[in-house]
Amino acid sequence: MITFETQLPEMLVVGAPGSMDMDAHRLHRSVKTGQRLRLRRGVYIDAECWREASPAERYLLRVHAVVRTRGAPPVLGYSSAAALWGYPRVSAWPVDVHVIVPPQLGAHSKYGIRFHREILDEADVAVRASIELTSPARTLINIARTQSFGHAVVAVDAALNTRRGLDEGRVTKTQLIEALNSSRHGAARALRVVEFAAGSSANPGETLSRIAIFEHGFVQPQLQTEHPNPDGGRYFTDFEWPECRLIGEFDGRGKYLKDELLAGRDPGEVVYEEKRREDHLRAEGNRVVRWGWRELQEPGRLVALLSAAGLPFRSRNRGRS
Repeated sequence: MITFETQLPEMLVVGAPGSMDMDAHRLHRSVKTGQRLRLRRGVYIDAECWREASPAERYLLRVHAVVRTRGAPPVLGYSSAAALWGYPRVSAWPVDVHVIVPPQLGAHSKYGIRFHREILDEADVAVRASIELTSPARTLINIARTQSFGHAVVAVDAALNTRRGLDEGRVTKTQLIEALNSSRHGAARALRVVEFAAGSSANPGETLSRIAIFEHGFVQPQLQTEHPNPDGGRYFTDFEWPECRLIGEFDGRGKYLKDELLAGRDPGEVVYEEKRREDHLRAEGNRVVRWGWRELQEPGRLVALLSAAGLPFRSRNRGRS
């Protein structure tokens, strides 16, 4: 995984736009031969590095390219600030880089930059790796005001969770409410996100599962309930309905495939450990139901799965299904 603080900025090659010196000729020639790609006028990247970068890393490279080519240091916001803080995103990353400017500035969005005219207080601006951007709380409130409920809750859940390694990007609900109080447009929409968000969800799949459970009218689960492991230690369940003796588990493929989640273990070993864990939970008298990304992408499958497991609805009204 490419790291934001070091490797990403070093991947960019910055030339002088319009220059006819030898270095500029080499850069132009490297683009024609496919060795490099031009991200912006005067900013290039090795084509192999670009191919190996994830969608989030590619967007961050675009952000860095814009910062390198602005005359005055910009203040980044919205999706660009969210990317820099490391908040997850479940939809495709945008192409445009989002820059916040004073209301009186007559800037027009073009050439891959989208300008937002806003007044920022001193507390609304932070610095990360020498780049000015909106603070974590202001960034999240702007996302909550302007983007889908699911996307916003995924980002806020990550920022509230103290175990997800965001460090500088962490927030509390108190900080979010304070940032919300200074927001005029979309405040009701953002408040709904803040109220629903929880710091217990371990990944975007769990967040989207919780949203689906809520929006389809099911009884709401307890999150990360602790259970003893007979072999030592403890388990935490993703979702639990104690009154139904029912446990719900979201299984993303990364648990069995990603090196950072495998932690040096063989995938088969992880599958065996998961089976042992489920056996122990069932021995307590619980039933266990599992789902993955397919059920989230086709919500009818999740509804059928939970209904078959006997999970009741909150009322006759099944929400927005």
